[in-house]
Amino acid sequence: KTTAPKIDRHEDVRETARMLVEGGTRIAPVYEGEKLYGIISADAILEAVLDSLDAITVKQIYTQDVITVEEKQHLGKAINLLREHGISRLPVLGDDDTLAGVLTTHDIVDFAVRDQERQGRGDRRGDIDRMLDLPIYDLMSSPVVTTRPGETVQEAVERMLEKDIGGLVVTGSEDDAAVKGVMTKTDVLRALTFTDQHQTAAHPTA
Repeated sequence: KTTAPKIDRHEDVRETARMLVEGGTRIAPVYEGEKLYGIISADAILEAVLDSLDAITVKQIYTQDVITVEEKQHLGKAINLLREHGISRLPVLGDDDTLAGVLTTHDIVDFAVRDQERQGRGDRRGDIDRMLDLPIYDLMSSPVVTTRPGETVQEAVERMLEKDIGGLVVTGSEDDAAVKGVMTKTDVLRALTFTDQHQTAAHPTA
């Protein structure tokens, strides 16, 4: 288990992005000396650098090695995949292998909490077994918020912030629903660090 990094109030935005990525967190405390000054979130960083994200495209930073599930498979299978690969979202494919929905850890937690409130407390073993046997179709979100490889990262991030979601499924085009990959806010934060290193290497006197 990692601890959220302590960020200095005067820290560079890109370095802060790197610290959040390496700390595996989307939020961290900000200090001025020993005094807690506030908190910084991934969303706040993305909003601060939004105008500079029009110089890179989704194609340059999205994750192409994407893990998918089929809508008829059971929730237990999806949970195993999420845990095994350390990811938070799974594109869901329909019968024709095109995008039918997306299943996130948030969807699963939200469903489990609502189910528990409905069922009440007590012996939950039967309820959990029943939940794991549910088809993914019953829990996935659809339609899916998507992006395309040629879109600017600025446009994609604006959509994520507007919809309050952590990632987008990347498809071929508006007419091509084949899943190409996934782009998350973490991918964007990681790209900020990379582009900073790239520019420094290219312009050592900058």
